[in-house]
Amino acid sequence: MYNSNSYLWKMLVFVFAMAAPVSIVTFFLYSGEEFVLDEYLLIIAAAILPALILYTRLVREMQAVAFRMERAAIMSPLEGDDATGLRTGLLPLDNLLLTMQQYRRVLQHMLQEAQSRQDEASLLFDMLPDPVLVLGNRRRIRRSNAAANKFFNVTEMEGDLTRFLRHPALLKAVDAAYAGKDPDMRIEFTISDVVPRHVAAYIVNLKDESSEGLRLIVTLHDLTESRRMQQMRVDFVANASHELRTPLAILIGALETLIGPARNDLEAHQRFFSMMQAQSLRMSQLIDDLLSLSQIEINEHSRPSDRVDLGKVLQGVHSLLKAKSTELGKSIAVQMPEHDVFVTGDFDQLTQIFTNLVDNALKYSREESEIRVEVMVAAREARITVIDEGEGIPEEHLSRLTERFYRVDSDRSRKLGGTGLGLAIVKHIVSRHRGHLEIESIVGEGSKFSVRLPLA
Repeated sequence: MYNSNSYLWKMLVFVFAMAAPVSIVTFFLYSGEEFVLDEYLLIIAAAILPALILYTRLVREMQAVAFRMERAAIMSPLEGDDATGLRTGLLPLDNLLLTMQQYRRVLQHMLQEAQSRQDEASLLFDMLPDPVLVLGNRRRIRRSNAAANKFFNVTEMEGDLTRFLRHPALLKAVDAAYAGKDPDMRIEFTISDVVPRHVAAYIVNLKDESSEGLRLIVTLHDLTESRRMQQMRVDFVANASHELRTPLAILIGALETLIGPARNDLEAHQRFFSMMQAQSLRMSQLIDDLLSLSQIEINEHSRPSDRVDLGKVLQGVHSLLKAKSTELGKSIAVQMPEHDVFVTGDFDQLTQIFTNLVDNALKYSREESEIRVEVMVAAREARITVIDEGEGIPEEHLSRLTERFYRVDSDRSRKLGGTGLGLAIVKHIVSRHRGHLEIESIVGEGSKFSVRLPLA
């Protein structure tokens, strides 16, 4: 630095500025007397030498203050300073540094408070139960909370809003909010998915309250569960009243007969009591199935995440129905791959699926036949097929088998103890697992019920 041209010129300017007044005053003082050049130059040199020393001293002190300012910006006050660095010089540097360090402490405290508040705000933002999106200009997603990431099944939401939500009514409402036509609005729409979801969106325009380009806040409230519950209440009343009417009528008739004409007929008592017991069990089973179906429908939009061993599920079903199959003179054969098969699902609900399917196969298959349960793995899914050797199902009935209370042969189904809800339960559980149910049947040969589930 000392040999640079810039330093040399600055030094010359400083020396000239310091020596020039002395030179001018000396010249005027000697102007009236005999002018002695040697003496004049000696006086000028006496002025230049202190100027050089002063300039050098000031440069060193400025370098020292620059160095200490740099240290003060990254270290604690006076940390690492030595005794020589603290010596008093020509300039009041210590006072300047002390003031800077005090300001540094104040700024650090302010920054820590700001960071703490920002962290608290981020934590509260992620703890909100409903999905929240913060939009910038042109529908760009600036921030999303944890609930939103989970709702859309992504690790982080970024890009345009239309990547995740494309409902025309919602996009129209967002554009209207941008234009300031309706800054605070509520809109309901349905997201098409494996299981449709009903959503209410609340859109708030931030107007000019933000300086970082944030424009809109979109809050999503999932109405699926409440809508399902409302529909289930209506369906439950309609279905229950329809299905319970027959057993209740039989019970009432049997009671009236026992109270009246058959009051003293012991043989009639035994017959009617057996009839009443059968109808009571049927009503109990019907109510259990309705409650089970209602619970499954409530949680259908929430996909299970457990890792389930399919072999253990099918082995449990086999053990559960083995006594019944022996009683009916039939057998159950389970064919599994050599390696273990794991799927993503709920153990109890998967057990319920295959218990219903195998139980139906036992009911409707021929005498002394075998029920086969075959498991195959292909691509990223497992395919479990329940095969029976029954009478088969006519093709016109296949598309409606999973409807509530739909029966191909109502009299036979009621005689065998069926409620008409088994396949509806299977369908909704498979849907919750994001799987697929396929039904094939040939009249006179038998039926195949296949369930495809994603592998874990």
